[in-house]
Amino acid sequence: MNTRKPHDHDRFEREALEWLAQERAREEERRGQPLAPAGQDPVERAVAEYRLIARALRTPAMEPLPMDLATQIVGHVASVQALGERVERWMLRILGLLLAAIAAGAVGIYGASWAPAFAELLPDLSGQALGWGALLVVCLAASFLGQGAGRWLLHGDSRTA
Repeated sequence: MNTRKPHDHDRFEREALEWLAQERAREEERRGQPLAPAGQDPVERAVAEYRLIARALRTPAMEPLPMDLATQIVGHVASVQALGERVERWMLRILGLLLAAIAAGAVGIYGASWAPAFAELLPDLSGQALGWGALLVVCLAASFLGQGAGRWLLHGDSRTA
């Protein structure tokens, strides 16, 4: 009994031709023969394609990655961030000084005409209102001094430990 189908013979023949084309391409590449342009023949086209594949497989893809690549990248990113933060800090300082200089110049030039206008805005305070205002200022000062003393004591304890 013959179990082979008629089209199986064609498939085996195609695979054999393909294998021969691969072997021929590998051998031509090993010998260093020049790559001839592929003609109309399907076998010649297959040999040319396999020669290109063999050439690509023979050449190394790229240099190996260094073992500490991740460390290098993290260090580079950290240095770039640190530089950016330093530049930003200096720019904020310069802009703050520039704003203070402009404000001082404006007060120096126009301050004499502003003082009477601000004095008119203030209400006439009685003696009792001044007493309550002074009490408010004393309470706020005591609160800030208490918070500052608490911070100083906490930082002082952590430094000695």
